[in-house]
Amino acid sequence: MEVLIFAQTLYYFVVSLAIIVLGALFTIITYHLIHITKHLQNISDNLNDTSDELKKRIEEVIERLASLPILSYFLKKDDGHESHSSRKKRS
Repeated sequence: MEVLIFAQTLYYFVVSLAIIVLGALFTIITYHLIHITKHLQNISDNLNDTSDELKKRIEEVIERLASLPILSYFLKKDDGHESHSSRKKRS
């Protein structure tokens, strides 16, 4: 009878310890996921800022290329089609 009591006590002790360990692991994993999410948000914001800056630079390059005599023929607006830079100026 004493063996059964000891086995039951040992079982409850091991299960309780396993639940505590799993809870600690879950807390650690949650902390790291939140940390990673914050870093990904910062990276996304930086990419968005860079994207806006890149769009402005590309528009400047297109405007400079449009001023060249050879390329101005291809970049000028057609009857039914407008170039990207002329649409942007109207907005």
